[in-house]
Formats: sequence, structure tokens, C-alpha cells
Amino acid sequence: MIGTPADARDFAIEAHGQQRYGDAPYDAHLAAVVQILSEFGYGGAYEAAGWLHDVVEDTGIVIDQVRDRFGDEVADLVDAVTGLGANRAERNARIYAGLQRCPAAAVVKLADRIANVEAAMPGSDHHRRYRREAPSFALIVEPNVPSTMWQRLLSALQTLDHGAG
Repeated sequence: MIGTPADARDFAIEAHGQQRYGDAPYDAHLAAVVQILSEFGYGGAYEAAGWLHDVVEDTGIVIDQVRDRFGDEVADLVDAVTGLGANRAERNARIYAGLQRCPAAAVVKLADRIANVEAAMPGSDHHRRYRREAPSFALIVEPNVPSTMWQRLLSALQTLDHGAG
């Protein structure tokens, strides 16, 4: 049986356990990603993938567990946005290859990036990283997402830039 988005939420929250997203429980980030997906009309497998997008990257869960519990579509979305590797460059290279293989996953990655940028502090290391990565991120992600969703990322980055003074 394939799990529902509610099952994915419960599974992800349990898998992330006591992990934190800044000062908040990790599920605050996951909920933000799912909310962004919802605002742009993405539910079903996308909602499940939003909850699960970090479980392989940040917990002991492997992609086969996601596939067995949530099916191929959700697992393919999650796998495409999972950054594994020894450093950020390797992790990003894996994600970019995954998004080329599964372009539908670009909206999940964009929702994740929007949530991260909206949560970042102006002038922070996160802010500088997202700004530095913006050109390569755009090459892979922008062609595969709705323009209104892409504009939200650009607006969030501009807000960060202006806040950094």
C-alpha cells in the first residue's frame, strides 16, 4: 500500500526526530516547504515529497524505504532532490543531475530553496551561499517551474539583499 501525504508527514517527523531547523523543530521547515507547494497548487505526490525531501539526506532513511512505503513517483521526486556527497559541491552536483533526470522534482527543490531563503537572515552565511549558487540553480531549476513560483524566490532573495544593507 502506498502511503498518503499525511503518512509522509508522520514518517518524516519521526525520521527527523529531535533535529532542529535553527531554533525550531525540523518539521517547521518541512511544513514551510509543503505550504509553498500547496500555494502553487502542488498536492498529492508533491506534498508527500515535500514532507520527505530531506529524509534520505539528513536521517538514516534510505531511498528504498521511501519507495517501498510511498511508491515510485514520490521516491523519484525525493531522490532527485537529495544531496549526498562529501561537500556542498558534490551534493549540489547530485541534485542537479537528479533534476535533469526528473525535471518534475524541480518544484520540490524550488519550494525547499524558497523556504530556506525566506528563513535566512540578511548577511548570513546562508544568504551568501544562496546568492552565490543562484546562477547555477537557475540554469537547472527555472526552466522546469512556473514563472510565478520562480519570481517568489527572486523576491525573497531581493528582500535578503536589501536587508543586508
